[in-house]
Formats: sequence, structure tokens, C-alpha cells
Amino acid sequence: MSKPKLQSYSKTVYDTLLQAYRPYILRILILFIAGFIGRYLILSNSQIIGVYIDHVPEVTADNLKPLFFKILTLAIVSFVLTLAFRTLFSSLSAQAVSRIYDETTYRVSRFPVSFFESQPVGKITTRFSSDYGNVFRLFGGPLAEFLSILFDLISITILLLLIHPLFLLTLSVSAIIYYFLLVRNQAKLRETRRELSTRRAPSISHFSETVQGATIIRQNNQSASFTKKFMEFDAKYLSMKWLVFWRVTRFSMELNILSTVLFAVNGAICIYLIRSNVIGIGLTSVVLSFTMLATNTLQMFFEWFSQFEEAFAGVEKMDEYIRLPIESGLMLPPYSDFSTSHPKKSKTPAAIEHRPETKPENHLQVENVSFSYPASEHLILEGISFKLEKGQKLGIVGRTGSGKSTLISVLLRLYPVDKGAVFINGFNEPDLEKHRSLFSVISQDQLFLTGTIRDNLDLFKKRENRELESILKKVGLKTSLNDAVVERGQNLSYGEKQLLSLARGLLQNAQIFIFDEATSNVDPQSETLMNKALKELLADKTQIRIAHRLQTVEDCDLVLWLDNGKIKKLGPSKEVLEAFKEKR
Repeated sequence: MSKPKLQSYSKTVYDTLLQAYRPYILRILILFIAGFIGRYLILSNSQIIGVYIDHVPEVTADNLKPLFFKILTLAIVSFVLTLAFRTLFSSLSAQAVSRIYDETTYRVSRFPVSFFESQPVGKITTRFSSDYGNVFRLFGGPLAEFLSILFDLISITILLLLIHPLFLLTLSVSAIIYYFLLVRNQAKLRETRRELSTRRAPSISHFSETVQGATIIRQNNQSASFTKKFMEFDAKYLSMKWLVFWRVTRFSMELNILSTVLFAVNGAICIYLIRSNVIGIGLTSVVLSFTMLATNTLQMFFEWFSQFEEAFAGVEKMDEYIRLPIESGLMLPPYSDFSTSHPKKSKTPAAIEHRPETKPENHLQVENVSFSYPASEHLILEGISFKLEKGQKLGIVGRTGSGKSTLISVLLRLYPVDKGAVFINGFNEPDLEKHRSLFSVISQDQLFLTGTIRDNLDLFKKRENRELESILKKVGLKTSLNDAVVERGQNLSYGEKQLLSLARGLLQNAQIFIFDEATSNVDPQSETLMNKALKELLADKTQIRIAHRLQTVEDCDLVLWLDNGKIKKLGPSKEVLEAFKEKR
């Protein structure tokens, strides 16, 4: 079996960490100096006591008193500096790591739809839960602890060299052996930690999918098979976790052996220096104490280092998402602070673009659009063209799979089209956010947040209660702004969901309303309210309706009949619907 090569993390991982800590660099450097001085002073007390023992022939109250106050002063100063370092650095580090989470969110929320269709839910969830959890847990307070251990090792090295330069030999040899052991074990440890992170996702994904489909699974009496599958994924994860534990333990044992040898060699050197009258029993005690402390500190250093390897694996996973391309036409918000290749909005308001004041002939124009899904050569839509004036209503009919819902996705530019373009008011808007803000989609599957009705109408709390209550009244919803909405709106009826979605669109002041089977599965009362809203509230709005029930499109100005992704017929509703009924 070939030996695994030590693969360093990509440069972008270190760049991501650097950018995360960038706003705090100066303060962190000052804290580093304070932290190191604090640890050096507390350890130097031992050397001061050793020198005192070796050079004072008799311990008396008179010569002990200055020593006491000197040690007390150093202890107080070191305590203050160490406390300041750990507290302030932990706070700054936690803020820095939170920036990684924020920047990842900015980009993932702007990924193409095709990304979410190709990625397992568990993999994405793992990034924002387990992977980020490892990063945040270790790069906060524990990082301060890790650096304190590093300060201790450096301080012990300096203090031992101040006692006698001969200890440079043992320290150098020990460092070389330690480096050899680290390199020999690190490749395997890094490989297993990466594999551990990878094996975590399938069990989380499977569990998430099982929870979402719990009702169907129970109805079909398949609980046992789903449990068995989860146990298989979990067993693979636990076996890799055990392998990581074993490799860490083996490396620790090797370090313990190295520590024992180092203690023996330094003891022998101390005996030689005592016989040569270079040091006394006091400094000998200091050397052996420092040797024991160094070996224990080195052990702790490795244990923390091993955990930071796992944290780096988490940063690597987050960094992967930070570097992936976002959807063409979208830009990162101006407050995104990481320098990557993605386009970003300016922090200063852009100059208002002056467009021709001539009134466009068409409000919505779809021109010769053809579309196929990514990684597929089969055209789902081919040569689709139609025009709508402001306030006109277009109905779309066709059999299941004819391309009706895909056409809506193309209008919203959820996917790049192979050919053609979509114009609003005669303009092909390059900014996707602006383009999509002109549309409001009311469909059977709407997003609802856990909270209140108000939260679901005005997420950013920019509207007054009067305005929100007025819009609820207009759509016919008899509900309070403070009424609770549970996860996915499960305590709302289909009709209430549709009306609430309509209220959102009106608040958004959308220009084009798209209804995708909006009245399917709703109760008669809600359907009456919806139809009333279509006629009264949206009288001046351009509408696009998709329906299997043909009566929902009978009052449309135009009806588009789709068949296998092509326009079978486009014209007045009565003419097209009669032809469609005959064909069915």
C-alpha cells in the first residue's frame, strides 16, 4: 500500500482566513505581543527562584522579601496580560470566523439553481452546520489556548538557552525528531480527517430526506429500510472517526517516548554542569521542571494542532463554496468584504440610468427563446415568442411535461437560455435582482418562515402596520399580523397561503404576476377571493396564468398552447381553448 503524500491545503484556504482576520490584524498583533510577554513572565519566575537558590547562601526574611515582591509583581502583570490576550483575542477571532460564514452565505444564496439541483441537501447542510461548527468552535477561545501553548514552548526554549547554551543541542535534536514524527503522521491524519468530513454528509442528507418524507415512508411501511440505510451511513462515519482516534493516539505515544528520552538526556547534562560548577541544584530543578513542562506542553500542542487540522478541513469546505461562481447577472452585496473573482455592487449608489422615455409597445416580450437544462442536449423549449401589453392576461395550457413550468423559470431567468431573450418594457435587464423584482409568482409551493404573519409579509420590517393590515384586508385575509406561522406554513390552508403570497406581490409592487396552478387544491371560499383579486386588485397588472382547469384562463386576452416545448397555438382565449379541447 503506497504511502499517502502530505497534501497541503490550497492557498485560497489561507487567503480566506487572512481576509477573515484582516480587519483585526493590528489589534491581534498587539495582543500577540501582550500574550507572549504574559506567558514569558510567568515562566521566568521559576528561573528567578532557581538563581536565588543557587546564589544565596542562606535564606532569610530580609533577602526573601524582595524576591517575594518581585515574583508577585511579575505574576500580577503576567495574569493581566494573559487575561487580556485570551479574552480580547477570543472575541476578535470569533468575529473573524463569523465573517467566513457570512461570506459563504452571500455566495451560496446567489448560486445558480442548477447547483442546488445537483447537490445533496446533506452536503450543503454539513457546510453550514458541522463544518462551520468545527471552525467556529476551534477558532474562537481554543485558538487563544493553542497560541498560549505555543508562547509557552517558545518561552521555555529561551529560558533554557539562558541557563546554558548546551541545551540548544537537545532542543534542536528533539525539534528534528518531532518534525519527523509530525510529517510521518500528518499525511495520514489529514487524509482521514478529510474522509471523516466527507462521510458525515451522507448520513445527514439521508436523515434530512427521511424527516421530510416521514409521512410517505410510514404509509408505505418502509421505516425499517430507511433506518437500516441510515445505520449503514452512520457506521461508515463512525469507523472513520475511530481510525482518526487511533492515529492520534499512536502519534501521542510516540511523543511520550520522545519526551522521556529528552528528560533523561537533559538530566545527564545537568549532572555534568553541576560537576563543572556551572549551575547549582536550583537551576537543575528549573531545567528538569521545564523539560517536564515542555514535554507536556508539546503533547497539548499536538492535541490542539490535531483538532485544528479538522478546523482547517472545515475552512477548506467553506472556502470551496466561497470560490464557486455565482449566477450570471447577480452581484455580491456591497458589504461583502472578501476579495474574490465575483462581481460586487458598489458601496456608493450608482447613477440613475436614463432610459428612453418613449413608451414601449410591449410590456413583456419573449423573443425566439430556446432552452435545455444544463448537461442535456434535449431542448425543453424551442422557438418560444410572444408579446404582452401592460395589463394584458396570458393563459398557458398544455399537457404535463409540455414545458409550462419551465417557461416560467425561463421568464424569471432561473437558468440561462440557449437562444433568445426576455424583454421588460423593451429592455433586457442585466441585473437579475432588478429583473426578478418585476415579477411575483403565486404557486402551489410557497416559502413561509417560522414566525408571524408580519414576518412573512415584511421580512426586513420596513413597512408600517397600517399598510400591512390594509393589504391583508384587500386580499380578503381575516388574520392578525401577530398570528403565528409554523415551519413551511403548515398551519395555513392552501387558500391562505395563496392569498398571503398575493399580498406579498402587491407589497413588492411587482409589474407582472405569474399564477402557476394557483387555485389548485384551494377551498371554494379562497378561490372566490383569489378570482376577485385577479379582477380587481390586478386589473392594471400584466398576468400570466398556468392552469389545468381551463376556466381559470377563459378570461385571458391571449392563450398560449404548449406542446412538447413548442407553441402549438397562440391567440384569443376562445379560439385556442376550443382547439385545445378538441385535441384532448
